[in-house]
Amino acid sequence: MAISSAAVEAPVGSRPAAPLPAGVWITAGALVLVLVAVAARYGFHRDELYFIEGGHHPAAGQPDNPVGVPLLARWWHDLVGGRLWAFRMLPALAAGVTVVVGALTCRSLGGTRAALTLTAVATACTSIVSATGHLFSTTTFDITLTSAALLFLVRALEEPGRLARWVLLGLAVGVAMEVKVLVAVVMATCVAGLLVLGPRRPLASVGPSLAAGVALVLAAPYLVWQSSQGWPMLDVANEIADGGSVSSASRISVVPLSLVMIGPLLCLLAVLGLVTSLRRAERSRWGWIGLGYVLLLLFVVGTGGKPYYLAGYFPVLLALGARPLAHWLHGSRRRALTWWAAVVVFAVPTAVFSLPLAPVGSLPFRVAATVNPDGAETVGWGGYVDTVRSVAASLPAGQRGNAVILTQNYGEAGALSRARRRGAADVEALPPVYSGHNAYAAWGPPPASADTAVVVGFAAADLSAWFTRCAGAGRLSSPPGVDNEEDGVPVRVCSGPRQSWAELWPSIRRLG
Repeated sequence: MAISSAAVEAPVGSRPAAPLPAGVWITAGALVLVLVAVAARYGFHRDELYFIEGGHHPAAGQPDNPVGVPLLARWWHDLVGGRLWAFRMLPALAAGVTVVVGALTCRSLGGTRAALTLTAVATACTSIVSATGHLFSTTTFDITLTSAALLFLVRALEEPGRLARWVLLGLAVGVAMEVKVLVAVVMATCVAGLLVLGPRRPLASVGPSLAAGVALVLAAPYLVWQSSQGWPMLDVANEIADGGSVSSASRISVVPLSLVMIGPLLCLLAVLGLVTSLRRAERSRWGWIGLGYVLLLLFVVGTGGKPYYLAGYFPVLLALGARPLAHWLHGSRRRALTWWAAVVVFAVPTAVFSLPLAPVGSLPFRVAATVNPDGAETVGWGGYVDTVRSVAASLPAGQRGNAVILTQNYGEAGALSRARRRGAADVEALPPVYSGHNAYAAWGPPPASADTAVVVGFAAADLSAWFTRCAGAGRLSSPPGVDNEEDGVPVRVCSGPRQSWAELWPSIRRLG
């Protein structure tokens, strides 16, 4: 039997909004509880360590991202005493909010109560929502805010004359742009979809201009900062396109990987939503959503972006697909039981790949790390810090007072910076930490008095150009079975800078 969206729901706006079904709240709550339960497994992610330190350096912006998440990460980390399980409560709550937003979007699209619950379950079970809900990252909050912005846009288009809805849209977009500017591209694809497929009339009203004005006011500090710095985020984007990030992907793999990020079963529901929005019966109302997603997909492929840049659209696509699927399932108990059994079965590998469930170094862990490399990037930081601390403590007393730590990337620097801030004992054992990577470059260079550096990473040829003497002192070692970016990184003790740190710094700093 074909799945049809005809006669599934009453016309949008023809009835008052009904309360969300209990199933939506149960699903959102269950996701939050699961994420909190596993929050403390493994360890901090390199980006989390970077954001925590970034919050200690308030500014209007950073080269690779706005300052919203770093400021929030530092404040929350300090408030909860650095406890990992508590630190990750906020991303878990954000994931729960995304589930509710998906259901609200389905309601605004005219979905039945069964469709709302189906949307909530589908959103909660997607790989990307659970994976990012486990980490305090820009992507976590970007997905929540972007999906909320799409919800507010759907609601504003229902009644263009209600300016409060446009203000809410502007607030969501503006706050999202202080997390990640990607939402601006998402909104641009939505406008393009509306211009091509309609409805166009609301775009001529005062509402869109009001929303854009509110968003620009909130986003202005970061945009002005980026402009004053020569738009370094474009250089970071080029590095990502060239494969300079752990989560970079080739252009040809964006489509399959984005489907994996939804899930092997639920991606079919998202595809159903995309197709449904572009069918003749739905095109005039919701075709702009499907076309907007296609345009964003083309943008990500064309610019060499990451597959998860598409994730803000996922809840609304799932909501569009849930409407006809709920109607089809309602016609047969057997079909309904088969569907929900399949959801449960496919939820198991999704959880294994997206959450820290497998023992570190085990075969399931290694398989999961090939699908989700972020998992391996949360393991081993304590050992890396201990290695560097041991090297620093072994320096002769005459060198230790003028020593610094220089790292190749912000993950190493973030872990060492956090350890140094955690207590007096760590401060005594760890010299000040510097790095030329992204925002860390603006927080350095080391003082002119520093004549010795414990160096983590870098090519030997670079170090020989910067220092007169360098000697190997060890290597970072990951736990058995863990293959991540830090495993085997050399640690050296270098002295005799060939130039002042200020003169060396342009050669050391990098974006990526």
